[in-house]
Order: sequence, then structure tokens, then C-alpha cells
Amino acid sequence: MERRGPVIDESTVTAFEHSIGHRLPDDYRRFLLEVNGGDPADSNRRAPFGLLNRFFSLADPDDDMSLETANSFPEPPSPELLCIGADGTGTAVFVVIAGGRRGQVWTLDTENPRPVGSNPRVLWHDRRDMEKVADSFAEFVRQLGPLQLAGV
Repeated sequence: MERRGPVIDESTVTAFEHSIGHRLPDDYRRFLLEVNGGDPADSNRRAPFGLLNRFFSLADPDDDMSLETANSFPEPPSPELLCIGADGTGTAVFVVIAGGRRGQVWTLDTENPRPVGSNPRVLWHDRRDMEKVADSFAEFVRQLGPLQLAGV
């Protein structure tokens, strides 16, 4: 990470889990305790959907980086989703925190909505602008790669 979130402890994560009413998936929980979000280095910014500019952090005084603020508005497409990161241009990254898809990572592209009929609706939240990118947070992180500059 180029910039990490503030150092947190187990009690911070547990308090957040109580506030959202769900225990976080284990791999994402470990990530928060070890790194607590932040800005990925250029070696880890390329994601399946484009570029990843940030992972939100718990107890971050910067509202633009705060996991709590990112999940206070607007409301997520489903209460089973927790917004954990963004590309900075309209794509949000979510981890599923409840239900049969718990642990999966999905993206929501608000800048480039899909035309009707171009993408099947995801039945559990009835949207066309979401796409599953990984079966787990750990798998999502393994998919991150270096920036590839045009013409290089």
C-alpha cells in the first residue's frame, strides 16, 4: 500500500461489525487488522474492472477514506453489501457480508450504466450495473496487478 489506514485493533473491528449487524468475512477482516485499507501502490492498482484507487479504512479521520462514511450514504444496492473501495470515477467495490454469496466481491459502475438487455439482472438485488469480480476478498486481492501505461 502506498498509504495505509490508521492502525486499529480487534475492538475497532468488532465495534464496526456490531454497528452493521454482521461479522465481516474472515479474509477481509484480517486485511483490516493488518493493513486497514488505504491507497494501493502502482504495483497493485490494476483490477478486473479497471483501476483501484482506494480501499476504505476503519476509523479514518479523512471522510474520503472512511469505511464508515462510505457506507453511510448512498445506500448500497442491497443490505448484504459493504462498500470497501472505489476507483475514484464511479466504480464502487463491495464485499458481500451476509447470505449465500457471503465473501464474494462485486463492483457497481455508476458512471457507465449498462443498456437494458446488455447484462442480465442479478436476481438478489435486481440491478444490471453490478458484476461479480471474485469469489472472495483474498481472490480479489490476488487479481490486483501493476499499472500498464499506454505505449510502454
